[in-house]
Amino acid sequence: MLRLTSLVGSLLSPGERAAIRKLLAERAIAAHHRRGLRDVRRRLPRPARLNLGSGGFRKAGFLNVDVLPGGDVTLDLRRGLPFDSNCCEMILAEHCFEHFDYPEPIGHLLRECLRVLVPGGTLRFSVPDSEWPLIDYRDGPQASYFEACAVQSWHPDSCTTRMEHINYHFRQDEEHRFAYDFETAHKMLEAAGFSDIRQSAFDPAFDSEHRRVGSLFVSARKGASNA
Repeated sequence: MLRLTSLVGSLLSPGERAAIRKLLAERAIAAHHRRGLRDVRRRLPRPARLNLGSGGFRKAGFLNVDVLPGGDVTLDLRRGLPFDSNCCEMILAEHCFEHFDYPEPIGHLLRECLRVLVPGGTLRFSVPDSEWPLIDYRDGPQASYFEACAVQSWHPDSCTTRMEHINYHFRQDEEHRFAYDFETAHKMLEAAGFSDIRQSAFDPAFDSEHRRVGSLFVSARKGASNA
């Protein structure tokens, strides 16, 4: 089997091998999503609080959702939210939205968040603060962002130049799909129908401590007219 795998691999181009790995990953995501849909339909149609993209950082009192096992339910959020409309008082997402292509499917996911929130309900999220590295780039390697990279261990040791750090911030080994500042986050949320859009401070009641430094925190509400 190993020889066959090696032979097949030798006949494929690097691009073809990458495409096959991507296909296999997407098939696994689809299988997890189907299991998650079954869980939602059986017992979780109206969660009061959602934590999207939870990974291994589960939040007490929230239904923790991730694309891979580790939370309470597995869902492919690119497909939307399989929950009832007007059921959720709060949606939380920590360093999740930067993993979606912009303007779609992140626009679809935000419209789904608006749909499932009750009128007056809150969406709160954090994403990497991409304004910070862009401003600090011009000030050299001793600027605060690049010093924080070393202290916080955000980037691999192979990042030794400012441009390597910038690229990793934006790409993260192809995991990051879009970078945000508040201006763009505001535009995105407004287009989805949200109101009372604000840049927020770190809040230990909702935000994980390891996200305190280097994050852009944003909150928005569902207006009564969106009921």
